[in-house]
Amino acid sequence: MEGKLNDGPVRAVYVVLTHRNWAQVRRLAGAILASSPDARVLLAHDARSEVFPAHLDDPRIRVFVHGLECDWGSWELVEATLRAMERARELWDPQLVTLISGDDYPMRRLPDWEREALAASGWIGEAHALTYRPRWGRRRGEGDDRLNRYTFFWFRASDENRSLGLPEWLRAFASRVRRALAVRLEPVFGVRYVTRGRGRYFGVRRPTPFTRAMPCHIGAQWVALRRHELDVLLDEDLAPRSRLRRFYRRTIIPDESALVTPLSWRGAPADLPPVTLYQWDPALDTTITWTHNDLDRLLASGAPFCRKIDADRSGALMDSLDRLIA
Repeated sequence: MEGKLNDGPVRAVYVVLTHRNWAQVRRLAGAILASSPDARVLLAHDARSEVFPAHLDDPRIRVFVHGLECDWGSWELVEATLRAMERARELWDPQLVTLISGDDYPMRRLPDWEREALAASGWIGEAHALTYRPRWGRRRGEGDDRLNRYTFFWFRASDENRSLGLPEWLRAFASRVRRALAVRLEPVFGVRYVTRGRGRYFGVRRPTPFTRAMPCHIGAQWVALRRHELDVLLDEDLAPRSRLRRFYRRTIIPDESALVTPLSWRGAPADLPPVTLYQWDPALDTTITWTHNDLDRLLASGAPFCRKIDADRSGALMDSLDRLIA
């Protein structure tokens, strides 16, 4: 698929976080541009598991290999996002930057949505403030303990393979001790296991930038930012040497807080559907895969994208969406 570059200003850039499935990612980029021909697509790619082509047949699409190891729940996910947003700004000087994943797919006519986003009262996304009061002893605290992800200084445990030679009873005993300490000393000490990420972390409480007036927020990392919001985020709040950028480097699962917290400090998200519609499956510990059976629900949401999409299971769904969004 070939595309032509227009000579006018670029209204919208779609930054796509990718690490695999080139054929599906190329279809996603093509669907975006079929719906919004004057847009641009920047593929922010972690090339460890699959190398993407360096040169494409459509000049509106760029592959940006950032060189970071973007494991689930890692700071590098945020770092790659910020670098990709900076690259998009340098390349195209856009009015609107939207962050999605390679598992997304458009389900609205994007020019219509871009106009809505640019005219909105704030950034597009979802976030809410976290509150949690830990307590000493055998009982957990009150509130949402995900706040501990961001109020502790976290460091990875030593290589767990070293314990494989220990007797089973000793490993089980050590695990019970860790859990007991994490409960009894919760105001100052924590243990977290990032299952799909880099394993076990230990944490100790530290001073934070959060206050009653400027609390820690949590929400999906998939956001759409108008130019002034993008500039403030990149040049002030999460600038390379900013306190907040340094602070979030030693948190866990920072992608669910690092962007939406400073954005929320400056203004609430617009009263619009989220950038992407997804549904979490607690039993599988992942987002569900949409199929053609979900088409009516997806279209009724008003969101511009949906995730997650599978090249095989979602094929009929994507075919229908292609016909609707062009």
